[in-house]
Amino acid sequence: MYIIPIIIAAVAFLISLFLTKVVIIFCKKYSFYDSTNARKIHTGNIPRLGGVAFVLSFFAALVVYSLVFKGIPVKHSVPLIVSGSIIFFFCILDDFLDIRAVIKLCVQIIAVTIVVLNGFRFESICGWKLPLWFSYLLTFGWCLGLINAYNLIDGLDSLCGFLSLSVFMTIGITCVVMSDMNGFICIFLATAILGFLVFNMPPAKIFMGDCGSQFLGFMIAVTPLSINIEKIEFNKFLLVFLLSSIPVFDTIATIWRRIRDHRSVMAPDRLHLHHKLLNLGLSIKGTLVVIALIQCGICISAALSMFMPEKFGTVILILALMFVTLAFSMLHFIHWNVLKKHNQLGVPVPDLTK
Repeated sequence: MYIIPIIIAAVAFLISLFLTKVVIIFCKKYSFYDSTNARKIHTGNIPRLGGVAFVLSFFAALVVYSLVFKGIPVKHSVPLIVSGSIIFFFCILDDFLDIRAVIKLCVQIIAVTIVVLNGFRFESICGWKLPLWFSYLLTFGWCLGLINAYNLIDGLDSLCGFLSLSVFMTIGITCVVMSDMNGFICIFLATAILGFLVFNMPPAKIFMGDCGSQFLGFMIAVTPLSINIEKIEFNKFLLVFLLSSIPVFDTIATIWRRIRDHRSVMAPDRLHLHHKLLNLGLSIKGTLVVIALIQCGICISAALSMFMPEKFGTVILILALMFVTLAFSMLHFIHWNVLKKHNQLGVPVPDLTK
């Protein structure tokens, strides 16, 4: 029963691996390198557009599985492909043309509208059935928020890719175990990401670009909404919120920080989660390991909650969210004190690029 989708997942990995290498060669030939700004820590010419490789690999796997093997209902795959393609191709243009933020937002709204009108939405929270208007509002806000949250967290080698991979594997494997074949949507994308990560591990040979990070944020927001498992439905919102809590909390902190400092919300800086860990003296690999360990704990908690009775699952998810909130608060406090001491002593913070 699972042989065909497992083979498709393996092929998606191999195609992604091959295409990533092709994209690296292409970008070097035509000098398509990732630009530097106040948010980024890399130096030198690093090829971008790595998202092209894993997105195309995923689309190929999804089309084959849904149309050829009838593994996933077309009503689920078509809206995902259409909306995902809008995000993907527009972001490729943005990687070259630096399109204005308001136009980006309009395109994101169009893509989200397509999936929401095709039934992808939150219908309840912990058993409370949402009014239709609030259901649409919550889903719109959630999707738009995650698209941009995963774009903002993509500032360290492998970080966005690993966070996304862990979310898709957690949801995908759990759903397949519970006999929901829509879980393979997540597994196909996870294996495609894995092929890209081979070249994105520190020191990265290629970056995914906005076409990759925004696409992943969109898919993480939308794919759980296609899951139709009664046991998961009760805690679905808490579940996806927990799984995405690292980029979500980082984005909330970023918006608050920029509003507080009277700066544009779109202005880049070096005060994201990974920057703070780097400022505390961790290496790039060390920072990635710390965040990865926290994310693994989050994924284990999320997976356990899906196999528990509904109320016990709610408790596990809330406790895990409290832990993440506490961890963020402690890091912020420690980082603030370290910077304060550095400023008092006139000692520079560690070099972020090492």
